[in-house]
Amino acid sequence: MFVIKFTNIMKQLLLFLFLFCCIANSLKAQQFTEYSVPSQTLFSPREFTTGDIDGDGNMDIIVPENTNSSISVLYGTGDLSTYTSVRYTLVDPTVSGNMKPWTVVLMDIDEDNLDDIVFSNYANTVNATDGVYWMKNNGSRTFGAVQLIRFHDRCRGIYKANFDTDARDELAIAGDNNSNGNLKILNISTSGTPTDLLSYYANRRPLHITSTDITNDGIQDLIFSSFGTGAETNNSTSNTNGVKTLQSPSYNFGISLITNATHTVAGTRKTVVDDFNENGVNDFIAVSAAGTTTSIKSYNPSQGETSHYLSTSGSSNLISIASGDFDDDNVPDIVAIDNITNEILLFPNNASSGVTTTNISFGTTSVLSSSLNSPTWIESADLDGDGDMDIIVGNNGGGANPGGFMTVLRNDAIVLSTSEFDTKKIQVITSNSEVILSNLPTTVKSGALYDMSGRLIHSQKLSMQNNRFSIEGLQSGVYILQVNAPNTSFKIVKQ
Repeated sequence: MFVIKFTNIMKQLLLFLFLFCCIANSLKAQQFTEYSVPSQTLFSPREFTTGDIDGDGNMDIIVPENTNSSISVLYGTGDLSTYTSVRYTLVDPTVSGNMKPWTVVLMDIDEDNLDDIVFSNYANTVNATDGVYWMKNNGSRTFGAVQLIRFHDRCRGIYKANFDTDARDELAIAGDNNSNGNLKILNISTSGTPTDLLSYYANRRPLHITSTDITNDGIQDLIFSSFGTGAETNNSTSNTNGVKTLQSPSYNFGISLITNATHTVAGTRKTVVDDFNENGVNDFIAVSAAGTTTSIKSYNPSQGETSHYLSTSGSSNLISIASGDFDDDNVPDIVAIDNITNEILLFPNNASSGVTTTNISFGTTSVLSSSLNSPTWIESADLDGDGDMDIIVGNNGGGANPGGFMTVLRNDAIVLSTSEFDTKKIQVITSNSEVILSNLPTTVKSGALYDMSGRLIHSQKLSMQNNRFSIEGLQSGVYILQVNAPNTSFKIVKQ
């Protein structure tokens, strides 16, 4: 029989390990913090974007308000629970009337190092004022009058990317015309004058646009989601709902240089692009807009097209998706919004970082939020600059005007484990007033100090120049210092 004598030191060590496990479990369960912004309600927010449009170092949210002839910019403050909301009224320059903005992108059209606002106007009428427009960024959170770039019937989806060999981005635009959908790529001069690089008669309803080098030839290919039925003008194959890719073997776009590939996914409204199986080549994934067992399809040129099924609870209608590494395992996951259950759903990627897999697969679905109200669009971005992907959702508010709002999920991404106590690279020097971190890698962007109950004491941005963490004024005891290096933690003892 073995007899173990517990000394005071051993008891303290066991207590520390027990508390540490409790903290880890607690922090995992509270990975996301949810906020509803702004205090000013919105009018039917549609396909928004994010970016530091005023150059103050904080990420902003730029929201088209489809039923109010306006665009609201939610200027970041460094605190994801608080935004300064400014509404910009849109006046149609062609008829001096109201507008119906649908999608916004940020694009420095006049090359003054300030991102201008480019938006599609979708009045749902043919040969009206549908098209793409822009507002010059004058700085100091002011913008010039709305200017027309180009008329385009039922224009909804727009997307910027560099599709040729010059240093400027081009703008892809999609016309959601039920009988004659049209997609164009525009080269826009610094004065806002467009030149068509591509004119392509697409499937019945081309909606969302994105791009990637799907053929791995060093050239950006165009990908667009198509919702509806119809026949391709430049392809004899009759197409239903699906995702289309326009692949160009040349930098000079033209119908003769386009190879069309169709990938059928029922009710497709948005497509995301990322390397989901860690093979170094981007895949694209589209989610069906209906069904309790939601069908998605991924495509990779080396593996072809693969069907997946994501189980959701009860009746569902997934209408928009986004991708990003939401659980800090260095592989991209998928989040989606359901406008029947009013939920944000996370579909974790089963892949492991650096390990190539043949098939793309996802783990058990989890609900991140169930407090949405008629959600319309979802995006992911690192809003607070901590290296973790946050989630943003536009809510229509049940049709009330104004009643819309934005849901922001801050990704706290605090996952503590014993394997993360890595002191090989980062050196820690502790006094009673501060903690000094040396040998910080460039991946370290922030740090956070927690007590043994898991309560956040203090957080701050870190760098090679800003590497001192104040603990002055804290009571004597044991604390956990967490830095994103990634997810490296240290025990700090304050005497």
